[in-house]
Amino acid sequence: MKPLLLALAVAIALPALPVQSQELPILPGAMTDLDGISAECIVQTPDRFAETACASLFKAAGTLAKNAGITLVEAGTTNWEGVPVPDRKHLDPPAGGLAKPVRLTFFIRGAQSDRITGGYMRAVMWLPAETGKLVLWEAATLGTGPRKGLRTAVIKSVTEKLEAPFAAFASDNAAQ
Repeated sequence: MKPLLLALAVAIALPALPVQSQELPILPGAMTDLDGISAECIVQTPDRFAETACASLFKAAGTLAKNAGITLVEAGTTNWEGVPVPDRKHLDPPAGGLAKPVRLTFFIRGAQSDRITGGYMRAVMWLPAETGKLVLWEAATLGTGPRKGLRTAVIKSVTEKLEAPFAAFASDNAAQ
């Protein structure tokens, strides 16, 4: 019993472990002739972890868009639980006056107990296509460990990865 308690005490005392991530790079010219970004957040687990993650990611995206001179429309947060698979509502044109935006979707999934938290975030930039989505860029981050600092680490990882597609969008549309 003592080894188990010792292992648990060590796991609780450790800071949040580094997050793991992967990224699909964006091709030059992929975002040409687009007039802005429509950002939405889809939450798998509607808890405090997910709600605060959406707010933080919207804020980060807004700052990046402002600094790059890109129009960003915040399309809101949706709880994915119970949405039927054939539902294609997310493919509808976004509100906010953008005629031809790239879509930015944040997928958030989190789980927490008294001491351990896990979080998964994925960001996807895509365009509606006849049969679904044309993915232009994608990054995913997964982290698990003690609650303190984990959400911040996962959000920071996703936010840092947003810099490249925002820069590509600005570059591809600079001549317009």
